[in-house]
Amino acid sequence: MAVVLNNHNIVYFPVPKTACTSLKMLMFELNHGRKFEMYEEDGVLKHIHNAAYGTPAFADVDRSPFAGMTRVAVIRDPITRLLSAFSNRVAFHRELSENHIDVDLASRLGVHPNPSPDHFFNNLGKFRILSGSIRHHTDPVSAFLGPDLAYYHRVFRIEEIGGLVDLLSNAVGRPLELGREQVGGDKIHFKDLGPRAQRNLVEYCYGDYALMRGFYSAQY
Repeated sequence: MAVVLNNHNIVYFPVPKTACTSLKMLMFELNHGRKFEMYEEDGVLKHIHNAAYGTPAFADVDRSPFAGMTRVAVIRDPITRLLSAFSNRVAFHRELSENHIDVDLASRLGVHPNPSPDHFFNNLGKFRILSGSIRHHTDPVSAFLGPDLAYYHRVFRIEEIGGLVDLLSNAVGRPLELGREQVGGDKIHFKDLGPRAQRNLVEYCYGDYALMRGFYSAQY
């Protein structure tokens, strides 16, 4: 389900690695009058994504309830988003370490745990097989927002996310502040990659750049 701001006819469609956690935390606080706090249930850690608001595929969302709502989305430069996914999910959270993947399967695929940026982007498809989280965080933006951004009344570039905060502030009648979540991990830059990894990353992002034409272009 997309994230609805209760009583205000605003619905937000989240995209991983695009201020997704921060916006969900804000929406939860507005909807419930308190901050979300992680907790454990039956030995499972419950966080904002699995206890309150998921990040569903666009195709899986029943969009009929949103026909009369203001539909909003936030987008990010596709290559920057994928680089952030590596920094946060691979380098910081170590989701491709020996403790999180099938090492034997990795060996059969010809890759190894804890990949460098080049090894990761040169073998992105294989690492997507090894980890559901990596697959989720590197899925194309169209998987979450659909094939046409014209579906949304407002689309905010992440650099202009203050515009979305202003929209929410006006809706609830008070100024809001957006926190910053999931920023762990040393940032890497496109120029840090080798030529082959750069080429692979650009090619992987072609579809997202086509979706976001008018917002971002692949100037690499």
